[in-house]
Amino acid sequence: MSYSLDLFFEPAAPRRRVLEHFAARKYFKIDGDKVTYEHPDTEVYFFMRLRCARNVLLQRMVAAAEFEINYSRPSFFGLEAERELSALVAAFQPRIDDPQMHGMGEGPYSGRGFLDGWNFGNVFSTRTVVSRLADFGMASMSGEALRAAWAWNYQYPARCDEFERSAFVPAIFFHRIEGRPSRVVVWPRGMSIMLPRVDYVLLGRVIEGEKRYGMAPWPEVEHVVRRCGFDMTKDPLDLRYFRTPEPIVDWIVNKPLVDTKALERLPAYTILDDELLAAARESLDD
Repeated sequence: MSYSLDLFFEPAAPRRRVLEHFAARKYFKIDGDKVTYEHPDTEVYFFMRLRCARNVLLQRMVAAAEFEINYSRPSFFGLEAERELSALVAAFQPRIDDPQMHGMGEGPYSGRGFLDGWNFGNVFSTRTVVSRLADFGMASMSGEALRAAWAWNYQYPARCDEFERSAFVPAIFFHRIEGRPSRVVVWPRGMSIMLPRVDYVLLGRVIEGEKRYGMAPWPEVEHVVRRCGFDMTKDPLDLRYFRTPEPIVDWIVNKPLVDTKALERLPAYTILDDELLAAARESLDD
């Protein structure tokens, strides 16, 4: 199931201008009249289909576009899609038709209206899946934790540019650890790092020319970092130094190694908000 929104360009917009809009923004791919958005760091994706015609000068014009995004996805899917929809609406001022329950109807478009409609449909779609699968086992974690990881990964390229010369910036990944979905980052060789608050940190070191990793839960990371005198109130933790502090060196060197190949990687789009699942299950009892 998916959310669908029709946008009508009145007057029709030159196809060239519409494609230039997408080309100027990141993560869009254009294949004929199909436009795909896919963010490699957040794993958010959605689609648009352009409906084109020719004017009296035989120029290709975009008369309408259909926006589509899947349901049964974490809440941050809607947040990221809304940013791109708002940018498109601001650029071309299309008329909209949102037929979803609790949708915007025939407009006007608003970010809040889109999120209300998509979030309602997301619960309804998830309810349908839960009702059909007695052993429904979709991974989940708190919406707050998911959105924090999304916000970090959304800004990941900009952070890499900002700290390129002074600190390593890790992306946040999701793994199933001890049966639970967890946020995980890599900290290579104890180097200077901007360290977001996560559930586990993979501590990298090189042994006989091979990259190996130990794994530490966040409370243990906090304990070691606090011993080194860093400000623990910051998020991310700003761990920049010219020489790796001895407590960090000793900790990493003596940390038992784990087989990272045995860790189950979870795609971000497969992890739902706890609140979304709770709302879907609650609606089954109504």
